[in-house]
Amino acid sequence: MRKYIKLFFDNKCKNNKKFELIALEKFVIEKCGGQSNYYELGGYAAFYKEMQKLKEEKIIREIANSKSNMAKLPMKLRWTIITSKVEGLWKDEDIIKCSDILNFKTYIKHPEYQTKKEWTYIKNIYNFLKEKESRQWASVEERCLELFYDEKFLTDSDNRKKDNKVLKRLSLSLEDIKAKQYGEQFIYWNRGVSEIKIIIILENHSTFFSFKRAVQKGIKIFGIEPDALIFGYGKKIIKSFSFLDEIADPSEVLVYYFGDMDPDGYFIYKALKDKYNNVNIKLLVEAYVEIIKIDKKYKSKDQQKNEECLKCILDEFDEKNCGGYKDYIVKLWKESCRIPQEFITYEYLLKLEGGV
Repeated sequence: MRKYIKLFFDNKCKNNKKFELIALEKFVIEKCGGQSNYYELGGYAAFYKEMQKLKEEKIIREIANSKSNMAKLPMKLRWTIITSKVEGLWKDEDIIKCSDILNFKTYIKHPEYQTKKEWTYIKNIYNFLKEKESRQWASVEERCLELFYDEKFLTDSDNRKKDNKVLKRLSLSLEDIKAKQYGEQFIYWNRGVSEIKIIIILENHSTFFSFKRAVQKGIKIFGIEPDALIFGYGKKIIKSFSFLDEIADPSEVLVYYFGDMDPDGYFIYKALKDKYNNVNIKLLVEAYVEIIKIDKKYKSKDQQKNEECLKCILDEFDEKNCGGYKDYIVKLWKESCRIPQEFITYEYLLKLEGGV
């Protein structure tokens, strides 16, 4: 009987120590294999006896204002698991000494976080903040190595094995420790110019190489001669485009975007427009018109639709006097269909140029 009760505590009381007596008994009956097996183990009388033992051992206690189940052997309907009080390991004078800069409210409320390792981190953070004004900005990885002896302390996706919430507990941000989260720079190709003025962003890898091959052959891309091509890598470009100033002057470039004709592609374009509103970013409408003419569509699976993104695309078609294609775009949207940009191959670009 006891093993089933403890199994309930382990499975059902991880986040909330309070529990209902009825739910516990129901769980025990199920784990016994039903009412008949429960009776063979002693039934409610045995259940009552184990509950009293656990109470005497100070493992559980009744909630005082709870009602009784009114049984012959009465028990309260609501109980809680007793958790032993944790004493903080840190000295009050040490906490007070660092409180001129740090906020220890969480650590005082939750003394279980007061570990020896955490105090080492606290001291490192405190010493850094004391000289913060004279320190330079660093990447998150560099700062983590300095303060926590682990360059992936705050960025490792598999952080379940370690407690890395020290900044949150101190109500600090990456900015407070002068740490920047850098993204990966995009992949790009420069056709050999010293100053990049015109750029085309391609959502997918194969289209990037097809366009690159065409430009190398001197073929214009829908009347455009780009100085550089960027491989957007899907949604990654939304973050990595921040590196634009590494290859060009953002205020002087004209950037065209061409992605898949689907909700994700529209989202990427609008996100770029919104996030980098200081850059002249336009939709490569002519490329979209061309894949519409191909008139081959596929089902778009598991893509979230945002009406604002659709409107952004339709507005661009209006600006280019291509409003006649808007009905087709809306139809694709409603039917949850898409057209991949990969239809515009190197061979296709050759045909458009009249090379074949």
